Amino acid sequence: MDKVLDKKGKLLLGIFRFGKKHLERKNLVDKICFFLYKILNIIVGIGFFGSEIQPSATISDELYFYHPYGIIINANSVIEKGCVIRQQVTIGNKGLEDTECPQIGKNVEIGAGAKIIGGISIGDNSVIGANAVVTKTFPPNAILVGVPAKNIAKNKGGNLNASNS
Repeated sequence: MDKVLDKKGKLLLGIFRFGKKHLERKNLVDKICFFLYKILNIIVGIGFFGSEIQPSATISDELYFYHPYGIIINANSVIEKGCVIRQQVTIGNKGLEDTECPQIGKNVEIGAGAKIIGGISIGDNSVIGANAVVTKTFPPNAILVGVPAKNIAKNKGGNLNASNS
């Protein structure tokens, strides 16, 4: 699948990957690199993009950010390969006492402003509409819209990830 990659999205993802690589801080080089990550993340990730992606989140190699502003991904979140995340998306837990986070399947497209909250799963090849609030588990090929999100149809064609933003 051909994707148009947002250079700003690649930058934000690169900062995340750099932090993830040096998260364990096993030696002096890792400690220095993680410190550099923290500075980069504060200046670029939080300062410029207003996005917070915790380095301990589990994110596959293929993730695409289009317009990577205001994206929040909690430390315990899991995102599989081929996903598209647009601006103002939150993937996180329900609060301090409930720290379970979403598991996002393969090839899921998440629309602008969507919120995916709690220890839930989103099945492969699903599409989450703009501003949807997802608080329960959905099967593969779902098309989710609304507050709270409801499955309005099956995604019969598989992955609907657009080649444009």
